[in-house]
Amino acid sequence: MKILSTLHNHCTMCDGRSSPEEMISAAAAAGFTDFGMSCHGYAPFDPAYSIPGEEEYLTAMAGLRNACSGRLRLYTGIEEDLFAPSAMPERYDYRIGDVHYARDRSTGEFVPVDGSVEDLLHVIRSLFHGNAMDMVRDYYANMVTASEKRPLVLGHFDLITKYNERGRFFDEDSDEYRDLALQALEACLASGAVFEINSGAAAKGLRSVPYPAPFLLRRLRELGGSVTLSADCHYAPYLTAGLDLGVQSARDAGFDEILQFIDGRFVPFSLCD
Repeated sequence: MKILSTLHNHCTMCDGRSSPEEMISAAAAAGFTDFGMSCHGYAPFDPAYSIPGEEEYLTAMAGLRNACSGRLRLYTGIEEDLFAPSAMPERYDYRIGDVHYARDRSTGEFVPVDGSVEDLLHVIRSLFHGNAMDMVRDYYANMVTASEKRPLVLGHFDLITKYNERGRFFDEDSDEYRDLALQALEACLASGAVFEINSGAAAKGLRSVPYPAPFLLRRLRELGGSVTLSADCHYAPYLTAGLDLGVQSARDAGFDEILQFIDGRFVPFSLCD
C-alpha cells in the first residue's frame, strides 16, 4: 500500500526539530499528495512544548499552504491535549485529541506522562502515592474525556505505556490493566474518532510495537473502528519512520483497510494492495 498522506506531524513552531518548510519538502519528496501539520496546541504550563499562539500558527500555515500549492495539499491541524484546549477549534482543518499529562489535583501542576522516565516516576510517586495502576486509571479516564470533544483523530491511545516496556511500572498483561484499556477504547470509539496507529516510539526503539497495542487493535477491529497511520514525526528525515510497522500491525489485527486523508477527507486504502 502506498502512503500518500499523514496528519500527525510537528515542526519548530512547537517541539519539532525541522522547520515547516523542511517538513513540507520531505512530504513532497516522499511522494505525498496530502500532508497535515498538527503542532501541539498552546499550553501555558508547558510553553517550550507548544505553539506560541494560535493566531500566529494559523497565519503561518495559511501562508505555507499558498506557497506549496501545486506540490501537495497542506492541512492545518492541531494536536489538542485535554489540558490545553484550543480557543478556536473551528479554524482548524482537523484536531488530534489526546492526553500527555497527569494533573496534581492538590497543586494544579501538570506533569508529562511521556516526557521521560523521571517524569513518569514523579507522576507515580507524587501524584498517585506510588500506585501505578491508579495513574493508569486516571490516564484512560482522561482519554475518554478527550474523545468526548469529538476530534477527527484520537492520538497514541495507550501513550501511558511509552516507558513501560517489559512491565517496568505496571503489568500490561494483567486483567486489571487490560480491562481499563478496553473499557476506555470502547467509550472512545463512541466519539466516532479515527484511531491512529502511531509508530513514533516504536521507530525510536522505545517500544516494540506501535500504539495501540495488538490486543487493543484487535478489539478495535472487532468493534468496527477505523485506523490511520502516523509516524508522529518531529524531524523531517524520519517523516515515514515506522509506517511499515503500522501497516503490519493493522494487518496482524485483521484490518482490511487503512484510512488516508486525501483532498480534505478520509479515504479507505486496501491493505491488500
